Amino acid sequence: MKTIIQIHKEGKYFVAVDLITNVADQGFTEEEAIANLKKGLEEHYQLLMELAPKHQKLSFLDIDIEKYAQTASAVS
Repeated sequence: MKTIIQIHKEGKYFVAVDLITNVADQGFTEEEAIANLKKGLEEHYQLLMELAPKHQKLSFLDIDIEKYAQTASAVS
């Protein structure tokens, strides 16, 4: 699964935010913030799966958003 994240610095911490779910985490380095965010997102989706009604079908949708990355970075 791919998602869109944004990283910024707040004081002595780097903060990584998933723009799809708004889940965020932090670390002393960008790499640590991303690793912490990845773990948090895995826990987030695990909880969603556990809370989903058991009698309803779940499906996964794969979309390609990377083609928009160049357009988005050119606008900023």
